[in-house]
Amino acid sequence: MSLPNAPGKLLIIAFLFTTDAVSAASLSGKDVVDDKCVSCHDVVGPAPGTFNEMLRRQAPDLFYAGSKFNRPWLIDWLQNPTPIRYSGNLFLNYLVVQGGKDMLAADAVKPHPRLEPKVAKSVADYLMTLKDKQMKEGVIDRGKKIRKPKAVVLFRKRLPCVACHRIKLGARTVGGISGPDLTEAGLRLNPDWVYSMIENPQYWDPKIAMPKLAMSHKKRETLTLLIASLKKPGERKNKALSHSTMVATMESETDPLGMRGHPADENYRLYCVQCHGSLGTGRGINDSGGGLTVSPKNHTLAKEMSKLSDENLHLAISEGGDAVQSSGLMPPWGGTLSKKAIQDLVIYLRLLCQCKGP
Repeated sequence: MSLPNAPGKLLIIAFLFTTDAVSAASLSGKDVVDDKCVSCHDVVGPAPGTFNEMLRRQAPDLFYAGSKFNRPWLIDWLQNPTPIRYSGNLFLNYLVVQGGKDMLAADAVKPHPRLEPKVAKSVADYLMTLKDKQMKEGVIDRGKKIRKPKAVVLFRKRLPCVACHRIKLGARTVGGISGPDLTEAGLRLNPDWVYSMIENPQYWDPKIAMPKLAMSHKKRETLTLLIASLKKPGERKNKALSHSTMVATMESETDPLGMRGHPADENYRLYCVQCHGSLGTGRGINDSGGGLTVSPKNHTLAKEMSKLSDENLHLAISEGGDAVQSSGLMPPWGGTLSKKAIQDLVIYLRLLCQCKGP
């Protein structure tokens, strides 16, 4: 089984750019972006507001690049791009199933083109002018010290961040792969933007597969300063990548669970599949990638699912694993999904397990 490759222009990126250095010294940064980048990147906005728009998005949005990125990193990265999202722009577009577990098709995610130094600087200068007017600046004091061990516990144990994002701890790289790699995020990201993203992910991306978590300013600040401190590259090897050729199919032709059209199907794929897997068996890419110390529940296993009441399932989805004495890696989606959407997910889970609760 395979889910679709990112459609359209992403597949023809090789005709727009090659992985050899792009030379356009006579063009301004805006000219280069308009000529070469907008075929994949959105520099105008707004972000996709529906599931189908998310599936069609071909590359990260850049219409707030000046608020998000640090300029020195952007200049360097455009000259020597390295993977930030192992799972592509949206993990659903690159999934294959091997041995009963989800993997990422490594040959499906196309490399970003390299720019010559002068072009990279010119493009970066233009992208840094694209700012979100509503984002507060000066929220984070970059020089403020934190107790890093305590911050790491918050990232890995108290909150579900590590389930989807990689960070480097000493010589080890830990974390999931459905979200952007954070091992070098301190070089890449503006701390004020990081704080804003943690506070309200849906402001930046209405359909982002990241929960909106209720937390104090102090905790958000601690997480932000931890991320700002991450400046060393992590391990680039990824055991959750499949190197077999991916057979691209249309989204409508791929329905591994036989649930297309159910009110909760889109939400299950967007928020749950990254950990619970496209087959619902608990073998998602974050588990395959080693990001989860506790394997997610198998939603198709009637023997286990029948022990859980509908109220228990609703509480787990809404308030997270901690609320039902389960793993804290299960995030709370109550700040992201409506009560109706969560109830639809409970019904969806009952269909997957073909069972009722006590």
